[in-house]
Amino acid sequence: MEQNMRVVSAKYVFDGVSLLTDKAVLIDGSTIIDVVDKNKVYDASQIEDFADSVISAGLIDLQLNGCGGVLFNDSITLETLETMHQTNLRYGTTSYLPTLITSAVADVMQALEVTKQWFKLYGNTRGVIGLHLEGPFLSVEKRGIHPLEFIIKPTDDLLAAIVPYTKFFPIKMTLAPENFTTAQIEYLVKHGVIVSLGHTNATYAQAEAAFNHGAATVTHMFNAMSGMTGRNPGVIGAVLANAPYLGLIVDLLHVDKANVRLLAQLKPTTTYLVTDAVTPTGTNMTEFDFAGKHLYVREGRCVDDAGTLGGAYLTMNEAVERCVDECGLSLEQTLTMATLTPARLMGLDQQLGKIAAGCRADLIALNLKDYSCTII
Repeated sequence: MEQNMRVVSAKYVFDGVSLLTDKAVLIDGSTIIDVVDKNKVYDASQIEDFADSVISAGLIDLQLNGCGGVLFNDSITLETLETMHQTNLRYGTTSYLPTLITSAVADVMQALEVTKQWFKLYGNTRGVIGLHLEGPFLSVEKRGIHPLEFIIKPTDDLLAAIVPYTKFFPIKMTLAPENFTTAQIEYLVKHGVIVSLGHTNATYAQAEAAFNHGAATVTHMFNAMSGMTGRNPGVIGAVLANAPYLGLIVDLLHVDKANVRLLAQLKPTTTYLVTDAVTPTGTNMTEFDFAGKHLYVREGRCVDDAGTLGGAYLTMNEAVERCVDECGLSLEQTLTMATLTPARLMGLDQQLGKIAAGCRADLIALNLKDYSCTII
């Protein structure tokens, strides 16, 4: 066998949709060559067997504020991105969107520049697959822990300063559509920005108008958005009546397991898992600073003195575990929510999120007993 060729197998191979048995994955360097019947491998001694595991495309996290003791908002640097990437790998996440929450405009521009530098060095082959700007164009009423002093209304000039960066990398922007004109949303979409509704007090009509003008997804479904009542369907009603992608934090603190099951039934092909993780994730830290506040890790929650949630203490493999073991979702659907669906939203599903010939060999072995992950 050639030096860069590998053959890997396990109890299951998950191709992005289905669990396959008795299969082997052929890898040449960083590229998947084929998925074949295990008994067709000419020399069985070549097979690297990951035993009671499922081989899957690496997990994809589209909302990661920080982990491994660092926070992107605190230190907008290449070093922070590298620390986040290395921490992610321990938990099976091979691709992610660093997330900058509401802060000064100068920080937004620095985040864009740092991400541009990263892409000049690595492209999207080293963890970072774009940038998520969660703010500053949010609702004051639904801001959550986002600092009030930095929440602003969008201006055409500021949007025009942001969109040129889509030539270098994908940008996902969380915004409150009630503060935007439809022309502004169309402008962002036309220039390749992935518009996500979040931290919004929009009416049903305002949210639906945003979807009709190109908004593609919503940020942490159910959290920090107008709720659904009989006469006021709000953003949640608009999401259920339309077909956007929707991110979901399955730490079972942000969203009840019944709502996780509901979305899995109603939106099986557009729901994707995110962590919304912050500084302590992947460490033993018990307190930290976030969004100008001092937060504590208490019983798995990241909260301020008032008990307001500030991000999550969660890894992607833990989110998978909770979907399967506590919410009762199938492993197949859960893994799709953690791999192929977010890849599709980002327009990267020909490279990432599935095991198929020609895709990148960012593969993991997910242990079926304890959900620990090994990078293949």
